[in-house]
Amino acid sequence: MNKYVQPALWIIAYQAISYGIGVVTRENMGWYDSLEKSSLNPPDIAFPIVWTILYVLLALAGWKMWQVRKTAPIAFAAYWVQMLLNWGWSFVFFAAHLVLAGFIWIVIFDVAMLAFIVLAWKANLKLPALLVLPTLLWGSFAGYLNYSIWVLN
Repeated sequence: MNKYVQPALWIIAYQAISYGIGVVTRENMGWYDSLEKSSLNPPDIAFPIVWTILYVLLALAGWKMWQVRKTAPIAFAAYWVQMLLNWGWSFVFFAAHLVLAGFIWIVIFDVAMLAFIVLAWKANLKLPALLVLPTLLWGSFAGYLNYSIWVLN
């Protein structure tokens, strides 16, 4: 298979998942808009832009991890744990309206991302680790935003 086809398929799959998660988010924007938020909360348009970019990076990290799944099984498993936590948060926060649970979820998600990054780095998988790092930074900021919503509401 062409060296560009596989990563492109991973990106398409992740964007499709992101679209599905976005549907859940959009269906709950009335509820979200009614909440008090931090003064640091970005405009709503920032979220789909940022997540589109992050999902491209995460897809590329996933593709790279797939290539080493047999030689780095623990890092590979850690990658999928953090991805499942990533994909689950919107359902906890937006669909179920569980703000405190959403904050706890993000903290666990951030810890899982950090664990993946450390495991990947130690397994000499620096590129996948670096590709996940922006999501850890955004996830930490999202944790602050989620916490602020919990405190303010």
